[in-house]
Amino acid sequence: MLLPACTQTFLISKDCRNYFFGSDEKELRTMLCDSGDLRRILDDAQLPPETKDSLYGYQCTERSGDKVRELYGALSLEQKRDLKYSFQKHGYDINYRPTRSRMRDPFGYQDYTDLCPPGGGY
Repeated sequence: MLLPACTQTFLISKDCRNYFFGSDEKELRTMLCDSGDLRRILDDAQLPPETKDSLYGYQCTERSGDKVRELYGALSLEQKRDLKYSFQKHGYDINYRPTRSRMRDPFGYQDYTDLCPPGGGY
């Protein structure tokens, strides 16, 4: 019996906010699309232009998580690594969830309970 594969993307975190890339949450759209971050991230990523345009359109215009996950699943491992690295270059953490009590800084993990408000995505 074959089961359909469910392709996941990755968790992105910035400023104590955590979302899965491809989520259709309003706050993620504000963080990635309205700010212009996703355009800059994709401009730096080593992906074909049509892939960049599709990812941007699916995330920011159509807000189709299914299409983002499908396109992400079709990327090679090298392309996936490069996309994640591009997010990191623009100040996002990948597959890391800061909490009210622990947040990563350049010197390791520190307590910053006053910097992360309650909530913040996943």
